[in-house]
Amino acid sequence: MNREEIERKVTAIVAQLLGTSDVERSARLLGPQGVLDSVMVVRLIAWLEQEFQVAFDEEDLMIESLSSVDHIVSFIVERANLPRGLN
Repeated sequence: MNREEIERKVTAIVAQLLGTSDVERSARLLGPQGVLDSVMVVRLIAWLEQEFQVAFDEEDLMIESLSSVDHIVSFIVERANLPRGLN
């Protein structure tokens, strides 16, 4: 799986959580202007862990790590042990 495929999957689940058809990669998901509530965040993390076989440690649960689709994709690429050249 390459970065584009990961991005498509993450964008799709965030859009589904928000009940919309599209989400900007840079849209603010968490924080004061964020669009995800705490229940959505828990569902997102559970889905990410299952779909990509990654684990979120306590320090990963910072606003910066989950603040946008771009940040989430970067986290997954870093943690998913993708072969070099696919990320």
